[in-house]
Amino acid sequence: MKKIVLVLVLAINLFANDNYKISTEIEVSGLVENSIKLNVKELEKMSYFKSGSTSVICMSGETKDNVESYEGVLLRDIVDKAILKVNSRKEYNNIYFKVISTDGYEAIFSYNEVFNTKLGENIIVFYKKNGNYLEDYQGKIALISIDDIKNGPRHIKWLKKIVVGKI
Repeated sequence: MKKIVLVLVLAINLFANDNYKISTEIEVSGLVENSIKLNVKELEKMSYFKSGSTSVICMSGETKDNVESYEGVLLRDIVDKAILKVNSRKEYNNIYFKVISTDGYEAIFSYNEVFNTKLGENIIVFYKKNGNYLEDYQGKIALISIDDIKNGPRHIKWLKKIVVGKI
């Protein structure tokens, strides 16, 4: 009986945890001309991107998921919409994008990664997975860097913010 009560208490705490709030929109802020907020409907009006099949691989090398497709918008198209605020071309080498989830998980991308490598062609802010809109528990909006060798660490569920900064 004690085990059942313990399991129930843990389950209630897990589902009542505020760290797993649904992300219904993303905010782009920091070194941008236009701070913007985008929900799924607004993302759907932007440049559409659909990936091919990919595996989600965690840092240990274990495959966590096999996905037919992600649908959404490339990170660079969202950043372009906000318009980077830089004073000279040399500053681009110091620009980074910090992506943040509602539970505080973060990942970093450099400007050159996003805009000057093939990797940037597959960093996607997605709202559909396998042809279906993301469920509440998936956060409605998420991000993944598909071409990372181990792409799990930069798979951001519950995406909430994209902060542009300079080192």
